[in-house]
Amino acid sequence: MSNSPWKNEIFALRSLAEIDKRFLPGTENEVDFIENELGLSEGDSVVDLGCGAGRHSIELAKRGYRLTGLDISPIMLNTARERADAEHVNIKFAVYDLREVDDFFLGGHSLFHGAICICESGFGILGDVNDLKLLKIINNLLVPGSKLILTTYNGIKKYRSDPENNRKFDFCKGTIDWETPDSWEGGEKLTEKQRIYVPSELAMLFRLSRFRNTEFYGCSAGAFDRQALKSDDIELMAVAKKGMDN
Repeated sequence: MSNSPWKNEIFALRSLAEIDKRFLPGTENEVDFIENELGLSEGDSVVDLGCGAGRHSIELAKRGYRLTGLDISPIMLNTARERADAEHVNIKFAVYDLREVDDFFLGGHSLFHGAICICESGFGILGDVNDLKLLKIINNLLVPGSKLILTTYNGIKKYRSDPENNRKFDFCKGTIDWETPDSWEGGEKLTEKQRIYVPSELAMLFRLSRFRNTEFYGCSAGAFDRQALKSDDIELMAVAKKGMDN
């Protein structure tokens, strides 16, 4: 992830334009769900891991919550800061690789009342060990009884729909070798290995991270509403609660 495509200016700017077009209109509805699901009260603090251009952080901040947003892309965070300034909200943004996010909090910090890691935030690109490490870090950052909302690719769909001769998908390891298409004109070819999970694998990672009561839902842009997860959903949502005793 240190050579993340999101550090490439052309890739990041083109992706941002697509994100704005497809997902920005549904942000308020998504944040309605986040606000309710996390059970937030005015002034509560939330950490947005893989915050991108800050569309969820900014909307949450406008509603009176204190936000910290971390992302690997300087380009996306520059946009996030500009948009936060335009909305007159104060958000602590920082460029950080999620594999090293614990370093960001080494100086001490107050615990958060909720965490989100959603919408291609980086989970699944870190690798099995680092995905587990990230969940453990998030658990340590949270007030007991608070929640994490995470979205990631739905592994069930991938296993069901991909042909066995797809050389980019390793069935045994659950990994996809992603790369920019041949038509890419942004310089060197960009690549990334993505780990996809089925719900039972994610449930195990959450248990190992000392989360409790993990629930899985389907999710689509602008429609976060505890809908039942279907096998052909592209993404899934996990909502996990930190125990009161850890």
